[in-house]
Amino acid sequence: MSGNQKTLGIVSIVLGACAIVFAWFTWINIAALIAAIVGIVLAVMSKKGFATVGEQSSIPTAGLVLSIIGLVFAIIGFFTCTVCVCIASQAIEKAANDPNFASELSSAIASALQ
Repeated sequence: MSGNQKTLGIVSIVLGACAIVFAWFTWINIAALIAAIVGIVLAVMSKKGFATVGEQSSIPTAGLVLSIIGLVFAIIGFFTCTVCVCIASQAIEKAANDPNFASELSSAIASALQ
C-alpha cells in the first residue's frame, strides 16, 4: 500500500512543480490552477494513506508545499492578468471614442521619433 501512496506523493510533487512553472505564463495560467488543486488533493490522499498504515514520509509534504506555492502563484497571476486585460480594454474603448486620439497619437509618435 505504501508504494501506491508514494506514487501519489510523487505525482503531487510533479504537479506542484508544473503549477509553479505554468503560473508564469499568461495563457496557461488556468492549467497551473488545475495542476495545483489536483496536486493538493493527491498530496492529502497520500498523507492519509501513509497515516493509515502508520508510516511517515516527506514526499506528500513536499508535494503539498509545492502545490500550495503553485496555487498562490497561479492565483496571483490570474488576477493580475485579468486586471491588465480590463485596463487595456478600457483604454482601447476610450481611444476609440475620442475624436482627437488619432491626431494626438500621430503627434506623440512624431515627437518620440525626433
